[in-house]
Amino acid sequence: MVEQKNMEKIPEYSTPGKMSKKYQCFGIRHLQIACMCFTTISLFIARGSMGVAVLAMAGEGRKNDTQASVPVYDWDKKTQSLILSSFFWGYVTMQIPAGLLAKKFGGKIILLASLVVNGALCSLLPTLAALGGWPLVCMARVAMGLSQACLFPASQTLFGQWLPPNEMTSYSGIVSGGVQLGTIIAMPVSGVLAETELGWKVIFYTMSGLLFFNAAIWYWFSASSPGEHRMISKEERQYIENGLNSTGSQRTMATPWKQMLTTVPVWAILATHIGSAMSFVLFFVDMPTYLEKGLQLSLKNSASLSALPYIGMWIGNIVSSIVAEKLTNKKIISIGTCRKIFNSLGMFGISGGLVVLSFLGPESKGWAVVALVGTLTMSGFCCAGYIVNFLDMAPNFAGVLFSLTNFVANFGSVLMPIITSFILRNDSSDVSRWRIVFLMMAAITAGTNIIYVMFSSSERQAWNDPDYLEKEKADPEEMRPVFTEQELHNKEKEKEAAKH
Repeated sequence: MVEQKNMEKIPEYSTPGKMSKKYQCFGIRHLQIACMCFTTISLFIARGSMGVAVLAMAGEGRKNDTQASVPVYDWDKKTQSLILSSFFWGYVTMQIPAGLLAKKFGGKIILLASLVVNGALCSLLPTLAALGGWPLVCMARVAMGLSQACLFPASQTLFGQWLPPNEMTSYSGIVSGGVQLGTIIAMPVSGVLAETELGWKVIFYTMSGLLFFNAAIWYWFSASSPGEHRMISKEERQYIENGLNSTGSQRTMATPWKQMLTTVPVWAILATHIGSAMSFVLFFVDMPTYLEKGLQLSLKNSASLSALPYIGMWIGNIVSSIVAEKLTNKKIISIGTCRKIFNSLGMFGISGGLVVLSFLGPESKGWAVVALVGTLTMSGFCCAGYIVNFLDMAPNFAGVLFSLTNFVANFGSVLMPIITSFILRNDSSDVSRWRIVFLMMAAITAGTNIIYVMFSSSERQAWNDPDYLEKEKADPEEMRPVFTEQELHNKEKEKEAAKH
């Protein structure tokens, strides 16, 4: 039975006090967000570069005769797919532990470890490939997935410590935009590096250098909380902590698993997270096949066309985050209504775009590209929806909650290519079969969003209180309110007035 008591309205964040313009324009919290954005971009450049690197390692597309000394491996398409997919074995496995580690040790050390581990593995990959072939490369990719799984849970944990409510949506959107920017940069840069004299090895050495440089920046300029940052001013720290109702002290908190798992809005967010993840995989794994086989649209020589969907998604991400924050800060709509509106724009936008795509044939290539870019632009609006919803509900446990839903949603991501393959039955040129895939996915995205709209909430949950579990176990007599000296003084005055 789902507990309804967790749905009670808990006082939200305090309104942050006024702060001097010096810190409003650029404070340490802005430096923290810049470091987080750089980290997201770096990790996604490293992740996105692997597709080009594996093709180069297998000798596909080699044009430069000066690369004769660069080793080439006899890897067929199946082996290449195995290497690329092995990353996600580690990524999915580590999701929930990553959230717990970020809560226990703080986001700084977890992301630092992720950067260092990925940097080291990138530098070792050419040697591992030479020594052990694709099995060792797969093992390295699994380790990369294990460490990169920490990115989003740690980021959510850091948002909960660093961002006052009036700045949360826009700055978290900027960091999330690093996903698209990293992917956009990875594809052309990796292609250029693969054509150099040292060939594909340069890709890994460059990625390693980038990640180690990022790790140094992260170590020096970031912190797990405002209270731990050595550069922050007292004024800015108080501004953040007042906005978050935080004392600034870091403490180990027991995770209220029972309360989390019996809270209806958590399941509502999980539903839309699954729909969003499945649609993402459809677009970025199966859509190139649809465009090339179903619509006979060649993407091989069109880097700009390949980047357009990511650019559209980034624009939707940034625009929605800024607009949503202005609407809530000016009290035009409530936070809960804002989350539902923008999530609906994103999910129903995906659903509508898929319906349009399902009725376009080879004679409508241009319209198909427009529909694809428009659909992914709308999908970016989810950044102001479910993606930041846990920060509204329970900032102390946002990392754990996001890792939990991301873990489950990734199983949906794994299933999507299997379902698509079953429906297509090895005939990727049959547009009528693609129509079934698109309409099915349109129904899933719309349906999961309806669940979200009906049952989600942005109210602060009672179990977000660090002392919630202790209070639940405590004797009621011990739970009497503790008054401040001023409150006791006022009560004495009231008693005196009552006597007279």
